Amino acid sequence: MSMDEFIQTLTEEQKQALLKALSGGSFEPEVPAEFTTHPPFIDGSRWQHEEPISEAVDGPQQQESKSKPTAEDFTMRKDTGSTLDKTRRREAVKARANTWTDTGEHKDISTPEATRTPRNRPTPKKKDVPCHICGKKSKVNASLVYGEFYRCDRCTG
Repeated sequence: MSMDEFIQTLTEEQKQALLKALSGGSFEPEVPAEFTTHPPFIDGSRWQHEEPISEAVDGPQQQESKSKPTAEDFTMRKDTGSTLDKTRRREAVKARANTWTDTGEHKDISTPEATRTPRNRPTPKKKDVPCHICGKKSKVNASLVYGEFYRCDRCTG
């Protein structure tokens, strides 16, 4: 494959990346004219697919300052309203008497009388299967028996 054939197989992004790599990283890709003439903000909207900015809904827009981060940006301050005071000592957890009393709330609500649902499930089908190791016969649910070499509960490792 010749170099011309190779370059024809590349996409535009791949061609731009190849040019950047060959020039040592100083190559800037060309921006199509449609992106340079129209800013992303059209009619006060953030992007073309979003609604216009409204100060009533979004609040006043603030300009972001591009200052360097300082050490204060990364400091952690403990919450002063913690549940454990510094002056109080910690107490060991001890069993105490139950102080809850039933006040009988919602006495006006009663459980409705209903008939119980009848049990319609058939009895399980069991097979009489001998153990492959000890020879003991036991009745096991048919859905749990498979293969020729069944082991009883005592012989199962």
